[in-house]
Amino acid sequence: MPTPIQHLVIATDVLADPALPPVARHVLAAQRGAFLFGTIAPDAQTVSGQAREATHFFTLPPTDTRPAHQIFFAAHPALAHARSLTHAQAAFIAGYVSHLALDELWIAQVFIPSFGPEAEWDTFRERLLIHNVLRTWLDQRDQSRLGDDVSRTLARVEPRGWLPFVSDLHLSLWRDEIAAELAPGATIRTVEVFAERLHVPPAEFRRMLESPAELQRQVLTHVPPGCVDRFYADARAVSVRLIAEYLGGD
Repeated sequence: MPTPIQHLVIATDVLADPALPPVARHVLAAQRGAFLFGTIAPDAQTVSGQAREATHFFTLPPTDTRPAHQIFFAAHPALAHARSLTHAQAAFIAGYVSHLALDELWIAQVFIPSFGPEAEWDTFRERLLIHNVLRTWLDQRDQSRLGDDVSRTLARVEPRGWLPFVSDLHLSLWRDEIAAELAPGATIRTVEVFAERLHVPPAEFRRMLESPAELQRQVLTHVPPGCVDRFYADARAVSVRLIAEYLGGD
């Protein structure tokens, strides 16, 4: 699934997209921090200890044909109507539903075809490793596209009961973790996080990431040409559409 860095980069592209309707643009511009935080908030389960399904509203493999954001709103109907919320909470929820949709899009376009259980190369464990190397490489590529103010903008966001299923404490802890990694001079810990999850040495990731030849031979060769670029373009379009529907398209 996209990493927080990927979600934030796509979110900044959405904010600049001319297809974003004026009503939605006005809300997101005024509540930029809340929106950006919403686009990474589902991953607060990393610090809350919740099951991923509890914050992402879909399972792998899927057990419900509805999109995750529809399941989310069905479970929490009070959040489905942006006009009944404060502008800050509405912008946050707009980011949240964007995150859910982009995770599903990544799974459908990138993970399942190239790395999923039925992909016909190596073992599933090895494919998971290579998938995470790909995400780490994209993190490193995308980090330079984020403005220097993103860390400060996130750090200033104060959740106020915005989610009934994740506490403000855990949201704040997750906010602080990402804001700290994005601070000027800080180091993104994607390599260490993924290496720990897969129980492999961080050096195994770095070996592939630091050699263009190894990156091409072991990672990029398993992804069809244009696949990742197509995901970013589709992610931006899907986000704009969902946000326009949620916040208003007039």
